[in-house]
Amino acid sequence: MPLTLKLRITVNSLFGSGRWLASIGRSGMIMKTPPSLTALLPVTAGSLPLLETQLHTLMNRSDYLTEIVLIPQESLQAECRRVLLSFLSALAPSAKHVELSFAPWTAGADKASATLRAVKQVTTPLLLVLDEDGLENIDERGRDALTLLSPFSTAVPLGPRGVASTAAEPACLSASEIPQPTDYLVPPFILPAHFFLRSDFDVRSNAGDTWRYLGKAISDERSDSVGGFMVGSDLPGSQWCTLVDASTTKGLEVIPLLPVLVADESYQDTPHESLRDACPANFGSITLLLSSLEELHHISLAACSLQHKGHTLHIAVLSDATSPPLDDNGGDHESLQLRECSLSYVSFQVENKVQAAASTLPWLDISPSDVVITSWPKDSLLAGALAERQDAHNTPVIYMPRGDLPYCDWMGTLNLDELRNWHKPQVTVSVITNDRPDSLSRLLDSLSRARYFGDALDLRLNMEQTSDWKTQQIVSDYTWGHGSVFLHRRIIHGGLLPAVVESWYPQSNDSYGLILEDDVELSPLFYAWIKLSLLRYRYGHPDDVSSQLFGISLYQQKHLELRLEGRHSFNARSTFVSIGLDEPSTPYLSQIPCSWGAVYFPEHWREFHAYLSFRLSEYAWDADQVVVPGVRSNKWTRSWKKYFIELIYLRGYVMLYPNYADYVSLSTNHLEVGAHVKDVPIETYMRKKRLFLLPLMPLPEPSHSVATGLLELPQGRLPGWTDLPTLDLLGLVASEEALRERGRVRRTELTDCGDPPSTPYDVWELLCLRDPLLGLH
Repeated sequence: MPLTLKLRITVNSLFGSGRWLASIGRSGMIMKTPPSLTALLPVTAGSLPLLETQLHTLMNRSDYLTEIVLIPQESLQAECRRVLLSFLSALAPSAKHVELSFAPWTAGADKASATLRAVKQVTTPLLLVLDEDGLENIDERGRDALTLLSPFSTAVPLGPRGVASTAAEPACLSASEIPQPTDYLVPPFILPAHFFLRSDFDVRSNAGDTWRYLGKAISDERSDSVGGFMVGSDLPGSQWCTLVDASTTKGLEVIPLLPVLVADESYQDTPHESLRDACPANFGSITLLLSSLEELHHISLAACSLQHKGHTLHIAVLSDATSPPLDDNGGDHESLQLRECSLSYVSFQVENKVQAAASTLPWLDISPSDVVITSWPKDSLLAGALAERQDAHNTPVIYMPRGDLPYCDWMGTLNLDELRNWHKPQVTVSVITNDRPDSLSRLLDSLSRARYFGDALDLRLNMEQTSDWKTQQIVSDYTWGHGSVFLHRRIIHGGLLPAVVESWYPQSNDSYGLILEDDVELSPLFYAWIKLSLLRYRYGHPDDVSSQLFGISLYQQKHLELRLEGRHSFNARSTFVSIGLDEPSTPYLSQIPCSWGAVYFPEHWREFHAYLSFRLSEYAWDADQVVVPGVRSNKWTRSWKKYFIELIYLRGYVMLYPNYADYVSLSTNHLEVGAHVKDVPIETYMRKKRLFLLPLMPLPEPSHSVATGLLELPQGRLPGWTDLPTLDLLGLVASEEALRERGRVRRTELTDCGDPPSTPYDVWELLCLRDPLLGLH
């Protein structure tokens, strides 16, 4: 299909700045967002004539570049805008998706200060800090490193211009074939954006001192005292070293960096915790408190991944006196060399819990963190001290049971927001059972074998009025060690519809219900899939959070049942290959609600309760009214899914589904005889059962650096929201907007209301009814 160029121009009249967006897209195809990098490019009178050349060089270097922030001197803004418009008008149709914007360089400010002020509008995890020459004087090796085309780590600043601090004055480093450690770098260099958000980093108004103090703040954090690495070199004739030496002066007043970075001057006296919340940052400082070197090995895959993503790790290993000594001098810095990375840690050998707290707390004071992850139990003295720090510093503490550490690889994909929101989602497990005691025992056994990573989950066991004695005995004898248990038994037989719908109701918008019928069995890793998905799509980056998502399925779809001609086999990967999707192994969104192991979201479940009340009472339509055209569920007279499908169709809602190889799933269904499965000849029953029985994702044998299989995903992580393909009720690919439009059209046909609903989750408005109590639509 032909490529089309889309150009958006808006002008900010307040600051006299402009924002342009040049992007490409293929009609009908799902576009992926590459790892994002923002370039900060100062513009001076001397560099303005070369601006178009510099922009072409930047845009042609790397697919990772998503934004360029121009920082023109105040007197050059009008001319810079004209040059930029000329550049955009000459862009080829194949131009990459790159956003171009202005940041003001006010009169009297130096180049470094103007660059630092521009950081406040950047939201990407990586920054390319340039001088006014851009990449023009840098050799190919240096350009590749700066634009992520070489396999170098970006956990610390990386660039071609390294400086070593000496007792007398700074000294420029010579180019080398191998990366050289340096005290600090001067532009151009690439680094994680979070380095600019440190509370202990002060800068001078002079450019030379600015970058020197940045390097010092970084090196003070590291056991190797490195402030950056020098890779590549300048082209012959460059005078960068002379310029740096001339710009370095002493005795200037120290100005705190953070007030420069925030968007509003009122934040200048705000504590660091509030500033951290106000500033956009995907990376942070994470502390690991462990009780043995073996535990560090177990969590190493997650730790290395977090470190590779740009997080700063502070690791302490506290072993008791009976353990083999970790080093000759407790408290010394050590390094664990792994295939994936090198993990620096400090080791303490302690004799009791009091000494553990006494050794750790001073170390924590000099290693401030955004999140603490510890294997020490919640009832330890150290945990009590951590809880006090959590309250005082707003630092979440994640208590990870030691037995779960080998299965934490998926945690390495979490960004800072997701980690800090670890404790927000509260999942309740709701089991519906009647008279299948053997099935119930199998389900409860799978719940007991699962890993919950330190989280508390309440358990609801809902028995039908006709439940047999053995089922009641199993429920009474069951021990649940991860939260409270609620037992419920109906006094009047209600059937499966009320049994499911009334089995759980959300307490807040952070409450989630895992609905399980008793013929379901779970993978030991089912909760990891739930937690990973909730943190990404409910508590992650705003671009990945959508009110259209109503739940998370544990079960893979192998057959679809809603087509009028009957059940047919389904393979998501084959479907995605057929439409040319680059990543057919991606999880996906589907309108079909899962009843064989799924989490339902609070807002949508409340709305479903209200919708079901209207439908069963015939307040809105007659009971036999067809809401969704052309689906078999219209004949399911006793199924709660029939009515949920109606709500889904009218709203355009979707559910997240896994898509692992060979239908490996987080839940499976044993298709026991019950409300929807009739007693049939054994051959017929076994043939039908094989259609729905899926292999469960197993728990790997615990060992060093074990991979669970949860990250067998595109790029080893859950995709962004816009990268998830969407399927309709019949299993056909459709856009989210197309699904919403179908619902709007059908709503208008049923209610004669032309205006689309504007209030989320409001059934009165959805059905175009007036609430007689409130007098509102």
